[in-house]
Amino acid sequence: MSSPTPGPGPGPGSAPSNTDASVPSTPRAEGEGDAPPSPFTPPPKAVLQSIGKSLDVTALQEQVAALQAELKAKNDKIAAWEQCMTELFHSVMLSPEMNEIYKGECTELVRQALASVEQITDVHYVDCSFPSVQAEAPRIQLEEWVSLQNSEWSLKWSPPWSMQVSLEGTQFVQFNVHIRMNDFKVRGRLRVRANNDLSSIGLSFVTLPRFRISTECSVKWGSLPLPLQTYIESVVHQEFTRWLNDEMVVPHEVVINPPGFQPKQGLTDDDLKAAQAAAMVAKSYAAAHES
Repeated sequence: MSSPTPGPGPGPGSAPSNTDASVPSTPRAEGEGDAPPSPFTPPPKAVLQSIGKSLDVTALQEQVAALQAELKAKNDKIAAWEQCMTELFHSVMLSPEMNEIYKGECTELVRQALASVEQITDVHYVDCSFPSVQAEAPRIQLEEWVSLQNSEWSLKWSPPWSMQVSLEGTQFVQFNVHIRMNDFKVRGRLRVRANNDLSSIGLSFVTLPRFRISTECSVKWGSLPLPLQTYIESVVHQEFTRWLNDEMVVPHEVVINPPGFQPKQGLTDDDLKAAQAAAMVAKSYAAAHES
């Protein structure tokens, strides 16, 4: 018996097939569906430039801060060296002992200068007052540093020093004059060469320094013509300038041997105190050099 021929489809009243069942879908907005997603839109060029500039400014600010910190550290080290050199000048090169030596040299300079004036017949005395005052220590700034044996400093110095001179002479009539010299001022670039133990210190100016000294003449008795008075004052100033140029301007050099730093065979209490003071100065130098 032959199989029945399948019909063309379900008849009336038959249950619908799963394949034909309609599944409701969520409504979609216009334009949605199978269209590809929109491509990424980069920020505008102005925004990127703004971000780049912000990063550049931040980097520059960090570099500036680092450079400022480095500069401060160097300036602090230079200030330490300048403080050490100020102490060295005051406690060693301008100590009471050294000032006594300078008194003798300045007295001889003034006598030589006045001896060249033919109208002056006698110099009664030359009295020097060279106090060692810490507040009046030279003001110095470091210009060049190679080592303790080779350094250069900018120096400004106005010591509270003074000199009194009494003399006699004749210019048509005899006269007795009192000369007062004060208001010393020296300004220049100083080269310093010092041994490690400070037993020998060489000083010289790179060029002739600016030098000023005020001189006042007062006639005690007799008569001193004004031109001769002016001439006497200029002779004293010229003698100090000549000495600076001949003895202390490169290639010339003044060598100082501070007594407190010289080796001794026997020690006294005063020697011990001087050695302790010298050790403190040397210690401060070492500390500044290591920093």
